[in-house]
Amino acid sequence: MASDLVASWKAEGMPPAARSAAGLRSHAESLVRRAAGAPQHVGWTMVAIVSEFWRDRLAVGPGGRRLLLLPDCPSCDADAATAVQPEGVPRTCGPSCGIATLWAAARDSGWAVESTSRAVSAIGALLTGQYDGVLGVARLADLEKAFAMLPAFALPIAAVPCELPTSAPRPAAPCAEALASAAIDVEWVLGLLGVAGGSSAPVGDYLPLLREAAGMFAPEALQGLDERLRLGGELGAATAPTIDCSPLDATAAMSGEFLTRGGKFLRPFVTLAAFDAVAADLRDDGRTVPAAAGYAADPSLVRDSARAAAVAIEVFHKASLVHDDIEDDDAMRYGRATLHVERGVPAAINVGDHLLGVGYRIISGLPGLDPGTLRDVVAILADAHVRLARGQGAELWWRDARDKRLSADEALAIYGLKTSPAFEAAVAIGVRLAGVAPRDAGALDRYALHVGTGFQVLNDLKDWGGDLENDRRAAGDLLGGRPTLLWALALQRLTGTAGARLHAAATLARGPGDAGALLAEVRALYDEAGVVSRAQEIAQEQRQKAAEAVAGCRLRRLREVLEFLLDLAVPERPAPLR
Repeated sequence: MASDLVASWKAEGMPPAARSAAGLRSHAESLVRRAAGAPQHVGWTMVAIVSEFWRDRLAVGPGGRRLLLLPDCPSCDADAATAVQPEGVPRTCGPSCGIATLWAAARDSGWAVESTSRAVSAIGALLTGQYDGVLGVARLADLEKAFAMLPAFALPIAAVPCELPTSAPRPAAPCAEALASAAIDVEWVLGLLGVAGGSSAPVGDYLPLLREAAGMFAPEALQGLDERLRLGGELGAATAPTIDCSPLDATAAMSGEFLTRGGKFLRPFVTLAAFDAVAADLRDDGRTVPAAAGYAADPSLVRDSARAAAVAIEVFHKASLVHDDIEDDDAMRYGRATLHVERGVPAAINVGDHLLGVGYRIISGLPGLDPGTLRDVVAILADAHVRLARGQGAELWWRDARDKRLSADEALAIYGLKTSPAFEAAVAIGVRLAGVAPRDAGALDRYALHVGTGFQVLNDLKDWGGDLENDRRAAGDLLGGRPTLLWALALQRLTGTAGARLHAAATLARGPGDAGALLAEVRALYDEAGVVSRAQEIAQEQRQKAAEAVAGCRLRRLREVLEFLLDLAVPERPAPLR
C-alpha cells in the first residue's frame, strides 16, 4: 500500500502537505485504517512510506556513497569468537547469519556498512556529503529519535523498523528464528539495498545548501577562510593541539578543533538559505544584490560575504555552547566530553572568549560591504548577543535562588531570550546581506521568537526522555536545577501534598542523593499534573504563531525557507516520547 501511494505521487505529484510530519502521519493513518490496522502501526507505516519514496534513489549510486546501518544479530553470543567484530560494525552469529547476509550483499553492491549505534553520526555524514543516502535497521523508537533531526523527505534516508531486545542476554535461538522474533525482514532490506533500475526520487531542495553549510567547517575550509580574511591563524590548523604545541598557538588550535567537532550547522544553513532566497526574489524584480544592498564590490564577492557571515554565526553559537556547558556543568557534547571536562574550566572559558573575538574578526573582514551594511550586521549580532546573555543570566539567577517559584509565562520568556535571538540573527543577516532590511521582509522577529520558543519546549521534552545526540542524563535540566516549562506547569497544577513533594524534589536535585529515585518521584508528579501533554500543546501553539508570522513574509522564496526551518525546528506533530 505504501508503494502504491508513492507511485501515485510520482505520477501525479506529491501533495505539498505530505512533506510535513503531520501530513506524512495523516497519510499513514489513512493506510492503516484501510488495512484495518491498529494505532501502533502508524509509526511503522510512516517509515514504510518514506522508505518507498527513496527506494529508487537508494538502489543506485557510486561505490562507498551509500551507508547501511545494521544491528547486532539478535542471536549472537557476545562472548563467542564468531561474534567478535571490529568496533563500529555489527556482530554476527556466523557465516550463515542473516545480518551477515545483509552485510555481504550491501558490500557487494557498493554500500558502506556500520553499526546502527552510529545513526546520529550517519545523519551528519549525510549532511557533509560523505554519503548520498542512508538505510537503517533499528528499533522504531531509535529511528524516530535519530531521523527526527530532519523533516520527512528532506534527505534520502530509509529505514526498516525492528523489535530488538533492549537488554542482555540475547535469546539463545537459531538465527532465522531470532531475526523473525525481532521482526527483521531480510527480504525487505535486500529489496531496499539494490534493485537496479527505476527513476530517482527528487533530492530535497535544500540538500546542497545543508551540505555546503556543513562543509564550511571542514578543517581545510576553515583554513581557507582564515587565509582569505587574513585572520592570522586564529583558527589554528582546525586540529587539537599536540603535546609539543607552543603556548602561543594552543588557544587557536583548541578553538579551531572545537569548530569541527560536529553539529547540525542549521544556523549557517539558514543564513545561506535566506541570502539565496532573497537574492532570487530580487532577481525576479529585475534587481541585483549589489545594487540593492549598496555594495561597493562586484557581484562575485557578494556570496563570499554571505558564506563568511554564515561561518561567523556558527562560531558565535559554538562560543555560547562552550560557556553554557560550563555554566550547566554538562559532561557531553557531540558524543564526547565537553571542552571544559577535557581541558579544564579556565582553558574552556578562554576558548569561548577567543571564539567570540574570531566571530567579530570574520564580520569585520567581510569583503565588499559598504559601511551601512556592515553597521547593520554588527548591530544584529550585538543585539542577539545581549539578549542571549540576558536569557542565560535569568536561568542562572533562578537556579541559584532559594525561591523556586516560576510561572509558565516566565519560563517561556526565558526560552525566548535564550534560543530565539540566534534564529533571528541567522535569518536577518542573510536577508540584510542580500540587500533587504529585515523589517521590510516581514515579522522576522516575531517568527524567530516563536520558532525558538517552540524549539526549546520540544528540547525540554526530549531532555526529560534522554537526549540521544548528547547522551545527557534523563531530566538533566531538573538535576541541574534549571528552570523549565515542565517545572513551571507542575508548580501551577500541583497543590497541597503533591506541591510540597515537588518543592522538596527541587532541593534534593542539587544534592548527592539517589538520582533514580528522584527522577521517579518527579516523573510521577509530572504525570499527575499532565505537564507533558500541556507542554506539547504549547509547542504547537508556538508553531502556529510562527506560521502566522511566516504568512506575512513579502518574499516568496524567503517564505519557503522559513517554512522549511519551522518544520525542522518545531515539527507539526513531533515524534512520540519513549
